[in-house]
Amino acid sequence: MRKRSNFEQLLDIIDADVQHRYMDAAGIKTSYLEAGSGPPVVLLHGAGGGAVTWYKAIGPLSRHFRVIAFDRPGYGESEKPSASYDKAFNTNWLRQAIEELKLKRFSLIGNSEGGSAGIHFSLSYPELLEKLILVGSAGLGDDWNKAIIFKMALYKLFPSSIWGELLGRNVMQNPDDAHPAWHDYSTDVLKSKGGRRAFFQGRGRAVITYSDEELRAVSTPTLLIWGEDEAFFPVVHGERAARLIPGARLEVISGAGHLPFMEKPELFCQLVEGFLSPV
Repeated sequence: MRKRSNFEQLLDIIDADVQHRYMDAAGIKTSYLEAGSGPPVVLLHGAGGGAVTWYKAIGPLSRHFRVIAFDRPGYGESEKPSASYDKAFNTNWLRQAIEELKLKRFSLIGNSEGGSAGIHFSLSYPELLEKLILVGSAGLGDDWNKAIIFKMALYKLFPSSIWGELLGRNVMQNPDDAHPAWHDYSTDVLKSKGGRRAFFQGRGRAVITYSDEELRAVSTPTLLIWGEDEAFFPVVHGERAARLIPGARLEVISGAGHLPFMEKPELFCQLVEGFLSPV
């Protein structure tokens, strides 16, 4: 019997009837996962792996919402073209993906680089967004943890499961919270055709810090969720955004780092459901 791939193993442990589909969006073959029914919620992962990064959150959220988790261009099972991968590129791709799904309005949850993409989309198409949730988002401050960024760059240059696990020990409060297949899958993506090129072409362009004026212009109701032990983008980034985005609220989860939806999934999903559910 053929051994199931790391991607397939992660699909297997999602606690939902999840469908893996493809579409063409902005001329890019785009992979996505879909589960559940109800108000649509789009998930955007960060700079690693793909949609399966949300494997612990998709099931619980799909009991209340129609969950759509994209493999952003350059990641996961999606095409990895030579492109700018800047904010405008991501927004154009997402706009066309939303049109393909015929969504009139939706809520968006973005982690890390996916959070930065969510902010830009909100500024560009506020009429399409119901609510916005930023999880350890990039683009909210300049004082990054440069030591960890350096380790990530080494991992991207020399992808291996060992490097991936070492990076995970910096990114997560408890790296054992992640399924081994997730570390291995992130390495698979980097080793796939165009994987490393996509990362380095997009490095920095998609996470340029938003100005005070830009954050004040975000009109979408916004929740910020940070792990107390966030290593990439410190909690002060979330505090800045909470001050500047009108009506925004910050929730800090203890015992979690950059991926609270993987480290503390029950609490994370409770916060999300409470914010997205109609009053």
